[in-house]
Amino acid sequence: MKRLDQYQSVEFSVGDIGVPHRFRIWHINSDSSVILIKKDSNILSHLRVGAKLEMKYYSPGAAFPDGTSEIKIKEISEEEKGRFKGHCLVNLEPA
Repeated sequence: MKRLDQYQSVEFSVGDIGVPHRFRIWHINSDSSVILIKKDSNILSHLRVGAKLEMKYYSPGAAFPDGTSEIKIKEISEEEKGRFKGHCLVNLEPA
């Protein structure tokens, strides 16, 4: 698997939602990453802090994943104003 900062998006499925969802990675550092999810997305109600998910990582322009990794949801915060108004930032860390 490449370094995390070489990926552009992640894909995962949760709960009874069988369809994988793909999200852009908005921030990456050495021990965590952040994805942005619309506040009214049906997948958001299935995400919980502490939950572990299997992520598929995609490089820019890639049609197929370059790697997979288990992550843990560290934090979910709702943005009320600014650039990400109407979205939630989901902070992920390696499991």
